[in-house]
Amino acid sequence: MAEWTALKWSHEDGGLTLYVDYTTVRKKDNIVKMLSLVDFEVTEKGEVDLFSSRAQNEYDCKEKKIRQLFYALYSDSMGKGKMEHSNSEHLKWLPVRSGSMEEAMWKSACDEKE
Repeated sequence: MAEWTALKWSHEDGGLTLYVDYTTVRKKDNIVKMLSLVDFEVTEKGEVDLFSSRAQNEYDCKEKKIRQLFYALYSDSMGKGKMEHSNSEHLKWLPVRSGSMEEAMWKSACDEKE
């Protein structure tokens, strides 16, 4: 059972809450893996309404980079309901942009204090 902790991060348009699960943190040298969850307050328009997404990302604490290892989209909030789509393709490393949701997760994973 995940232990989701809301992060202090604000999307410019509002509409979502970002969570991380500190019990899933796995560190090896400068690389950290951790689960995150995005809970949408407003559903995305499309064939199905999506209320949340869960992801496992890998963070490079030294180089300030992130890459996605897995994500899944769910029909209900907090990663519940029907899994509508998932992808376990490991994406390439990307730099973490200042002020982004990815930076909030990187800081959390790498224990960077503001």
